[in-house]
Amino acid sequence: MRELGIFLRQAREDKGMTIAEASDRTKIRQAYLEAIEAGNLDELPEDPVYVRGFVRIYAKVLGIDPDQVTQMLDQGGKAEDQDQIAEYRSDSQRRSVLEKRRAIRRKKRIQCAVFVIVIIAVIAAYYYYYHMR
Repeated sequence: MRELGIFLRQAREDKGMTIAEASDRTKIRQAYLEAIEAGNLDELPEDPVYVRGFVRIYAKVLGIDPDQVTQMLDQGGKAEDQDQIAEYRSDSQRRSVLEKRRAIRRKKRIQCAVFVIVIIAVIAAYYYYYHMR
């Protein structure tokens, strides 16, 4: 269970999400999410159906395949192979690089639009000042 918790915590941190934000999104108590990430089954409800449901919901919010995570849970919190975790991390890193590039492009577009608007305002002011008097 500990390995599954580390995997989920890493996924949450990759998304830049705090445990409180994850709790708000999943509607699962923060203490339960902390227990899942710590691999501490004693602090979770005794019914395994609840634990399984919590883990599935948490995985969905983090953008991870819930079936993969429940499979890890069924195996005692361990991945069948480390390739599953490495594959998730590489996808996550690839997505974060793309998101950064998109943000940079968006920022440049906004700066260009503001520049064009300022130029148009200056031309309009010049026209008004010299031609309307």
